Amino acid sequence: MITRLRRESKRILRPIANALTKIGVKANEITIIGLVLSIIYFIVLYISKNPLYGVILLALSSFSDALDGEVARISGTAGNKGAFLDSSLDRVEDTLFLSPLVLYFQPVLVSLLVGISLIIPYLRARAEALGIKAEGRGIIERGERIIFTMIILILLFFNFTFTIYVFYLFIALSIVTVIQRFQLVLSNLPK
Repeated sequence: MITRLRRESKRILRPIANALTKIGVKANEITIIGLVLSIIYFIVLYISKNPLYGVILLALSSFSDALDGEVARISGTAGNKGAFLDSSLDRVEDTLFLSPLVLYFQPVLVSLLVGISLIIPYLRARAEALGIKAEGRGIIERGERIIFTMIILILLFFNFTFTIYVFYLFIALSIVTVIQRFQLVLSNLPK
C-alpha cells in the first residue's frame, strides 16, 4: 500500500534530498540521524509517557528513513553497504518504535507485535534472496506499521478507549501479512 505512495512522495523528498546533497550530507549520515531520533523517541516516551512527543519523534525518524535512500540515489552513492546499514537499522528502529507500547498495552501482546514486525521484513529479505519479488506484498509493510503506531499514539493522547481495538487490528493485520508472505514464497518455489 505505502509502496505506491512512496513513488508520489518523491515529489516532496527530491528537492530536500537535492539540497542536502549539494551541501554534502551523506545518505548514511541521515540513516544514523534516523536511528538517533528513534532512540530519543524511545527514551522520551518512557520518561514522559506523553504519546504526542512520541508521534513527533516517530515522524521525524521516519522522515529521515524516507530521505536517506533518495539522497543515496541522487548523489550516486546507493550501494550494498548503505542498503545493508539502512535495512539493519530499520529493524532496530522498528523495535524501538513498538516497545514503548508496553506502557499502554499488555507486554506479551507488545512482544508478539515486535516479533511479528521483525518477521515480516525477514520474509521479504529471504524471498528476495530466493529471487522472489516481495516488496509491496502483504497488507502491512513498514510504512503501514509506522502509521499504525502513530495512530495508536494519537488515540492514546486523547485517551480514546477504543485504542485497544486499533492495537488488536494492528496485530491481526501483521499476522495476516506474515501468512501472505509465507504463501508468496511457498507458491513460487518448486515442489
